[in-house]
Amino acid sequence: MEKTTARPGSRPAELALPVKSLAAMRVSLTKEVGPDVAARALRAAGYASGDAFFLALTQGFSDAGGTAQFGGLGLTTFWRRISQLFSTRGWGTFAHESVHPGIGALDSVNWVEALPDSALRPSCFYTTGLLANLLGQTSGEEVAVLEVECRSRGDHRCRFLFGAPPTLNALYGRVRLGEPVDESITALT
Repeated sequence: MEKTTARPGSRPAELALPVKSLAAMRVSLTKEVGPDVAARALRAAGYASGDAFFLALTQGFSDAGGTAQFGGLGLTTFWRRISQLFSTRGWGTFAHESVHPGIGALDSVNWVEALPDSALRPSCFYTTGLLANLLGQTSGEEVAVLEVECRSRGDHRCRFLFGAPPTLNALYGRVRLGEPVDESITALT
C-alpha cells in the first residue's frame, strides 16, 4: 500500500461525508456479504484511513523525514490531541484510561460509528482498524484494538482496548469464552 506523504506545513487531503454514510455502509455491506465479511472489510478500510489520521495528528510534530517527534508533549496532552483530532472532524470524543500494564482504553459516549441499539455485538469495525493503524504508527509498534463495549449493542459507551497483539489476543480469547472483560483483564499476567 502506498503511503501518503505531505509537505511540511501542508494539510492532508480530506473528504467530509454525512455522518449517516458510515452507518449506511455498514448496513449495506452486512446485507450484501454477511456480518463477518462486512466487519473484516470495514476494519481493513479503517486501517487504510489511519495513514491520513496519522498525518493529521503529527502535523507540526514531524521531522524532515516525516517521523513523529512528540518529544516532551506529555501523555495527557498527547491523548487530548488524539481526542481533538477526532472531535474536530465530527467523530466524537475520546477519554483515555490505562486499564492494565500494556493495555489502554479509549472511551466515547458519542462515537459516530455506533448505531444505538442496532447490533448484538460491538460494531465499530472501521474505528478498530483506524485506531490500530494510528496507534501503531504513533508508537512504532504493532497495536491491536478490541472493542469491548459499544453503543450499537446498547452499552452506555464505546470502549476500545488496545495493546500488543499477543496481549489483546489473550484477552479476546477469555472474553470469547464468556468471561467478563474486567475479570479477563485482571487475569492477564
